[in-house]
Amino acid sequence: MRRRWSDRVTTNDPAAHAAAWYARLHADDARSEDAAALDRWMRDDAAHALAWRDVRDTDMALDLIRDDPAIAALRAEAVGNAAPARDWRRAAIAAALFVTVGVGTVAIVGRNGDAPTPAAPAALRYAATDAIRRVALTDGSVVTLDAGSAIDVAAMGAQRRIVLRSGRAGFAVAKDPAHPFVVAAGTASVTALGTHFTVERRGADVAVALTEGRVRVDTPAGSRTMSPGQVLSTAGGRQRLDDRGAEGAAEWQDGRLTFAATPLRDVVAQLQRYDRRRIVIADPGLAAHPYSGSLKTQGGTDALVAALEAYRIARVTRRDADRIELAPR
Repeated sequence: MRRRWSDRVTTNDPAAHAAAWYARLHADDARSEDAAALDRWMRDDAAHALAWRDVRDTDMALDLIRDDPAIAALRAEAVGNAAPARDWRRAAIAAALFVTVGVGTVAIVGRNGDAPTPAAPAALRYAATDAIRRVALTDGSVVTLDAGSAIDVAAMGAQRRIVLRSGRAGFAVAKDPAHPFVVAAGTASVTALGTHFTVERRGADVAVALTEGRVRVDTPAGSRTMSPGQVLSTAGGRQRLDDRGAEGAAEWQDGRLTFAATPLRDVVAQLQRYDRRRIVIADPGLAAHPYSGSLKTQGGTDALVAALEAYRIARVTRRDADRIELAPR
């Protein structure tokens, strides 16, 4: 039986294991089942998922400065100047370098102890709390952040790079074929030239909805080019592509959410982005009750509760400034 790649690392440090996984997925003999094994490893512990995210994010940050002489020297020292190494230990050393350097303003220290010099400017972070926020980027693109979402925007380079830290975001990308627009989210990355799409992080998984243009989505399970109207989602190391649903998945940008036989627990989870009050449904049957309808992101919680009471589906057992509790009728 083939051992899990990260099992070959003797330390318990999640960062070291994440570096080994990075090396495994980029090795010449990488297999399709490695992506599923990585997904299982990330689901074992939240610290694993965070460590993998840091490796991916740092990899993207270092890509912006890959031509820097100091980085080239460190890379050559780590992996050697000969043909690409096949041995996992040498590849893991290079991956560990990504983890060690970190994300943000990168400082390169010479091998002779030279003073560190900044190699790349820090990324700018934008966040939305309990309301939708629009961010205009310097290249003319516009990012729409859903409530409870955050992104990091790297300085303009050969590529326009954004890391989706949490939540979901919509992207109206200014056309610039010379500078591809790349969004990283967990283990996935989405590349576009000029288009409209949304990306949502769901823990270690991701959902991409394309409403205009074309994008390429890269995940450990493989790469796929999407067409308008399609929604791609990942779960358990696998990809799923639906030919319809993109418009509905993106309508939150206009302040509206539409549900079709959606369990109340999931409806509430969506509305919680826009309301600081916690909605509690303790009864499993009520939580699973299907709901169909359209709600505004602002004021949607009160509209939902009113509808549930009007149709005698649920009753309010507690309501205050911080909490709404619902029980079956």
